[in-house]
Amino acid sequence: MSGKEESDSGPSTHAQPTREIIVVGGSAAGLFAALALSRQGHRVTVLEGESLPACDSPMEAFDLWERRGAPQTRHSHAFLARLHNGIRERAPKLYEELIAAGAAPLPFSDLVRGTFKNPELVPEDDEIVLLACRRITLDWTLRRHIEESTSARYRAGIKVTGLVAQLDEASGLPRVEGVEILNSEGEQETLPADLVVDASGRNTQLAQWLEAIGAAALEKDSEGCGIFYCSRFYRVIEGVTPPTLEGPIGGDLGYLKYAIFMGDSQIFSITLAASPGDDALRKVRDAETFQAVAQSLPTTGPWVAPEVSEPITDVYTYANLKNTLRYFVRDEKPLALGVYPIGDALMHQNPISGRGCTSAWISAWLLADAYAHHPDDALAFAQEIDAGIARELVPWYANSLEQDRAAKERDQVDNRGDDPFAFQRDDGTIDPKAYMRSVLVHGLVPALREDIVVLRAFMRVFNMLDSPQDLMAAPDLLTRVLAIWQGREEREPLRLGPTRAEMLEEITPPPV
Repeated sequence: MSGKEESDSGPSTHAQPTREIIVVGGSAAGLFAALALSRQGHRVTVLEGESLPACDSPMEAFDLWERRGAPQTRHSHAFLARLHNGIRERAPKLYEELIAAGAAPLPFSDLVRGTFKNPELVPEDDEIVLLACRRITLDWTLRRHIEESTSARYRAGIKVTGLVAQLDEASGLPRVEGVEILNSEGEQETLPADLVVDASGRNTQLAQWLEAIGAAALEKDSEGCGIFYCSRFYRVIEGVTPPTLEGPIGGDLGYLKYAIFMGDSQIFSITLAASPGDDALRKVRDAETFQAVAQSLPTTGPWVAPEVSEPITDVYTYANLKNTLRYFVRDEKPLALGVYPIGDALMHQNPISGRGCTSAWISAWLLADAYAHHPDDALAFAQEIDAGIARELVPWYANSLEQDRAAKERDQVDNRGDDPFAFQRDDGTIDPKAYMRSVLVHGLVPALREDIVVLRAFMRVFNMLDSPQDLMAAPDLLTRVLAIWQGREEREPLRLGPTRAEMLEEITPPPV
């Protein structure tokens, strides 16, 4: 270990009393937390349940790492501008290491040059920069950075079995003082800690741990996303110039959502998502069917042409997807002192939005900054981070719920055989949900290809730089979208892909 890395801006530069901190979970959220907290001079120990083989490169890790506890690592990831900018500004050495590992910035200016002739850029466009990088490349680089450039300790093969706590007389709450574990030899240990960070993911056992120490029940909201999704990785053939990305990286056909994600080292991935109840579309889990669907879509088809790229993985499937938000602080009081969940252990959304790692980064730094402000006041620490989560992340959770509910409603309309965009009722009244579907599909979607102001606003929201409420709330923006929507009858329909009937004909083999 070489000690703390380069200095940071914000509270973590201030001298802080050294604390013993345990981070449960060694995936992205846990490593982000270890990075942020070790910056403050704390003694951080990361406890990871899985033991992964040592690898000399992210390419080797991509081939060998199987994360049973984090299956999403084998799927497409969008490293949004909020994450790209945060790493570049807060952890420049890590940023350099990611670039050296093959990651690449994807600036807004490049995107619009493939869509608009002589686009008029503004200074704020420099903030809109995604990071093209596979999830395993991020994890491999981040883990190596934690081990080599911080004082944090990483222990693999550790199962956390519970929390150690005493009653805090002043607050009447349990105060967590450490964790109980089974070590890699299967032996029981008690590890003391001033703070325990739960970064163990969406399958966290925090509710059971809290119940065991006498805390109130950990309540949550949880609602199905209404999709399953499949991902596959491809490599651009050596010497081939890949196609230009134009406009949004994906589309929504109602019965099918799709997107293409740029990775590192000339590797990209494609994700297809459909309703779990659509038995015919579940065939996309098959490699041959997945390829046929990808070739039929206007955004992904040029990329998966045999002369352009070749698949390098099987098709990975992810199902039983939910939007979940856990309420660790209620009425300004945490369920226990000295412990807090972050990342997917606190909140996770429909992964098709690509917000997971960015949300993990935000929650890790909210926690570290709150701890820097209140190292000796566990109640004030919990209140500050809870306020930050409500401000910075909960709006995105609400947005994900809203989008998924709208998608499920459209699926029901499609299944009835009705026109999902027919908003004029027989009695002359307007169906507000159908009207909004029409505005989004026949107004917003074409506007993203015709109006750089609309595209800019959309990309800022997509990249978590602006709040989701900002997109349609700005009067000028709504006027621009409605102007394009008003001309929907005169415009040639924008074809994002084949109809469901056309797609089924494409993927259904002829009768023998």
